[in-house]
Amino acid sequence: MIQADLVVHGIGQLVTGEAVQGEGPLGLLEQAAVASRHGQIVWMGPTGRWTRRVRLTEGATVVDAHGRCVIPGFVDSHVHLLWAGSRADEHAARIRGQAFPAGGIMRSVRATREAGEEDLVETGRRRLKSFLRHGVTTVEAKTGYGLSVDAEEALLRAAARLAAEGPQAVVPTFLGAHVVPDGVEPRDYVDEIVEVMLPRFRGMATFCDAWSDPGAFDVAQCRRILIRAAELGYLLKLHAAQLAPGDGVRLAVELGAASVDHVHFLREGDARLLAVSQVVCVICPGTCINLRMATEGSARTLAAAGVRLAIASDFNPGTSCSENMCLTIGLACQELGLTPEEALLGATLGGARALRVSRRCGSLRLGKRCDLNLLDAETYLDIPYRFGVNLVTDTICNGRLVAA
Repeated sequence: MIQADLVVHGIGQLVTGEAVQGEGPLGLLEQAAVASRHGQIVWMGPTGRWTRRVRLTEGATVVDAHGRCVIPGFVDSHVHLLWAGSRADEHAARIRGQAFPAGGIMRSVRATREAGEEDLVETGRRRLKSFLRHGVTTVEAKTGYGLSVDAEEALLRAAARLAAEGPQAVVPTFLGAHVVPDGVEPRDYVDEIVEVMLPRFRGMATFCDAWSDPGAFDVAQCRRILIRAAELGYLLKLHAAQLAPGDGVRLAVELGAASVDHVHFLREGDARLLAVSQVVCVICPGTCINLRMATEGSARTLAAAGVRLAIASDFNPGTSCSENMCLTIGLACQELGLTPEEALLGATLGGARALRVSRRCGSLRLGKRCDLNLLDAETYLDIPYRFGVNLVTDTICNGRLVAA
């Protein structure tokens, strides 16, 4: 018999995220059970068989799902986790159609620079707890609200402390190339990123990200930054075509980036180019809706072309300040035209692919982390149907029942 320190049984519908393991694209299993030991899945099968296949270790946790739907833990692959201050007034002004000339990213940068590392860590803890309540078991943590050597390093140190505390997996991303800070020449700032920040932060961040769009950085600047990052061992990500069409998609494919994010605007051939590459396109429905770009959205075109998709919150202070992945999935379906299956897969396995952690999480199979969400629902179809409701009642993260 297989030893386990956690069993979840009585599952009405189990979404494995692995098509070969069950029915349909989500690999559905009915009347199922899952067992894990030391955080890794060791058995899955019919719920009526677990007592004959699994021996519980001393102190094991047994959870009866009572016929509920169970899905993999969400993997939120585009998250600006650490920043200080609030821009709720800007959001309200945008809704009213009013201008907010004193706002923007630099407002958050100023507040973040004034906050101490301890304050940033405490803020991050609160946010991670909220992400966990919403079923997010793996989360990215971008920098990008420091925009100086010392401030960006403080953000990376805060992210490392939060990652060490757990229980979620936290993936750090260096986004010094967010925007050019006030009072600095673009050429000088790019030089500082390439010559100072990237070498100094090597080993502190898994990814290097850059934003290619009007008002941020052009393709040549992003290419220089990302090529140097790759030479230093960073994996690559790229914000692109969020505000206008551009060559960011082609740059991401050229450099073999893990993901290209946003892509509200497609140029001719972009979808085909992505479809034959390994680059994941991360769709951020909350930002798209808040910026009133849903009619320009390319998500359906990308899905139809066979592009690997992820669905992410884009949690940030300016355009999408929500940790609710059930809401994000609902927006992807109802506003951007994705199917429930495409959206849920994007919020789990797709997100894991975008963060290059799909061998460890994002779907349910033997040997992977036991990250599960128990829903207040009998079927995953309730996620977009019960629009905006956080249906996650219990979360198991790395084999531990951590939220209820």
